[in-house]
Amino acid sequence: MDGDTLFTIGALTRRTGLTVKTIRFHSDTGIVPPTDRSPAGHRLYAIGALARLDLVRTLRDLGLDLAVILQVLDREVSVPEVAGAHADALEVQIRTLRLRRAVL
Repeated sequence: MDGDTLFTIGALTRRTGLTVKTIRFHSDTGIVPPTDRSPAGHRLYAIGALARLDLVRTLRDLGLDLAVILQVLDREVSVPEVAGAHADALEVQIRTLRLRRAVL
């Protein structure tokens, strides 16, 4: 497969396991913009969209919100920076939950 190959939303769905609705949402919000349109007006995506969608899914699975994910994608912050801040926030939540449990 060469770098000029373009994928439809259906092809991205099959390759990523994401729903069409999710890919359209990411497309509409600019997270994964289409590279081109087919003659029928369908969105077409370059191969880089696969990696970008995988990264977005991984970051969402880690509990990050879309605003932070956009910062990572725009290279405003790095993944290690975000991971460190997220780990710190989780530690605070764990301590809070332990205190609540102790009260019970």
